Amino acid sequence: MEWAFPTSWRRRHWQYRAWFAIVAFCKDEARAAHVEMTKYRLDLGDERLWNGDQPVRVSNKAFQLLRLFVDNPNRLLTKDDILDGVWRDVCVSEGLVKDYVHDLRLALGDDPKRPAFIETVHGRGYRFLGGIEEVNGPSGLKTQSQPGARPPSLALLPIVNLTDEERWARFCRGLGEDLIIDLARFPDLMVIAVDPPPAETADGPKAGSNGNGITTDYVLNGSVQASDTRVRVSVKLIETRTGNHVWTDQYERELGEVFAVQSDIVGHVASAVGGFSGQIPHLERLRLGRKPPGDLQAYELYLLGHELETRFEKQNALRGFELLQRAVELDPGFARAWLVLGWIAWLIVQEKWVDDIEGYRALQREAFTKAAALDPLDTFALMELAAVRSGDGDSTGASDALERALDLGRNQADLLIVASRYVATILDDPDRAIRIMDRGLLLSTRVSVWHRLTAARVCYFAKDFERAAENAKLVPASSAAMTRLFQILALAQLGRTEEVAELVLAFKARYPKFVPQDFMRDHPITAPSAQRLFLDGIEKAALG
Repeated sequence: MEWAFPTSWRRRHWQYRAWFAIVAFCKDEARAAHVEMTKYRLDLGDERLWNGDQPVRVSNKAFQLLRLFVDNPNRLLTKDDILDGVWRDVCVSEGLVKDYVHDLRLALGDDPKRPAFIETVHGRGYRFLGGIEEVNGPSGLKTQSQPGARPPSLALLPIVNLTDEERWARFCRGLGEDLIIDLARFPDLMVIAVDPPPAETADGPKAGSNGNGITTDYVLNGSVQASDTRVRVSVKLIETRTGNHVWTDQYERELGEVFAVQSDIVGHVASAVGGFSGQIPHLERLRLGRKPPGDLQAYELYLLGHELETRFEKQNALRGFELLQRAVELDPGFARAWLVLGWIAWLIVQEKWVDDIEGYRALQREAFTKAAALDPLDTFALMELAAVRSGDGDSTGASDALERALDLGRNQADLLIVASRYVATILDDPDRAIRIMDRGLLLSTRVSVWHRLTAARVCYFAKDFERAAENAKLVPASSAAMTRLFQILALAQLGRTEEVAELVLAFKARYPKFVPQDFMRDHPITAPSAQRLFLDGIEKAALG
């Protein structure tokens, strides 16, 4: 006898199916209504996305990706199609492509489960479903552009294996692939990976070319030697205009867990080459110092403005502020220029170098928010967005932004060092902050004033008062308020009253209107335990 569901069950089954069909229909209608209500336009003239008469903030790379989608409606675009169409020779990892798609969906209010604009084709790529109109320009864009700004280009040649063992050939490939991914995360670099020509050697290509017919500003190459117990990686940075080896280094490690060794070396090289204080930004700033000011474009103005920002001096800061204002006027979509503009505004506020303190505070917040909206993958912009959100009382949003910055910048020395202070004062995890800071200091090629400033602050909140005082002592007295303040607080916690009294006199002379609560707001110090420790130091030092 054939068994069957009871009639009541079958009736309920069809009721459920009808209900789910109604829900699906409603969702489809809502999705169609969303597309109908939102009149998205892709303006090719000034490279902006509009929803009706309101601009929608997307980063430059996200805009170029969206343009590629709009140019190819209802067509499957694979990862290779996207890389070739938007980034060409610039290497971007698959994870970053997913991040840009994610950011586009957020900007468009699109649901990946029931997409109105961008559909995921699992295991293959993406498909644009329509609903966005192109205006003010011809379609068919195949390359990325940025008005008035072009970061230097770096060709990365395959790492040469100088041993005869296949395992080291695999190590070389893995090292090269990880370097491409990490270097591509720096907004100040355009990274190109190329295969070497048949006659290529570890000495690199001739000047002016990366050896494969593609001209770049710099070439990075390297080689690996290994024994039974140690591995040595040699790297060289070549300026192709002159053919000069502008930087070389060697990294020798005991053989252990191969992936740990590989990650350690990648972090050192990426930070040394592409970080804010890395070799290429330094060389670019030297080059621009010899260029007439009237010929400067947005990217060049940004570099020079950032150089002035690091000098901690009033006239340099105000001049740098002017240069960065010009940069964002020339290119309103230049995220990094907005970021450094925010930093200079912050420095001006701390040092009280203008009368309109509240105006500069507001400008700082606006600049950081714009930077993060324009480039949601810029680790420093995400870090400062965390500070803005924390100041607004949005602890969850602050944590999300900071954790994303730390994930994307896990091999960026400068990011790890500077962000560690927010791990202590926003996330309320000083022990983790010390670990992150020490990792950054290990990867860093030199310890800058900013690094010392951060170390003094992080060590104070980790209650390592001796180390906090020592780091602050190594910073010139002309630097920012945070230096002497945390030296004073650390010495006060150590009970060294005579030293504290002398420093407090100098501090009050320089900052007669110092208000601890304003300091906590501006930096920010929002974690309750961090606030208590800060105010305890203020009381012991008689700075309240």
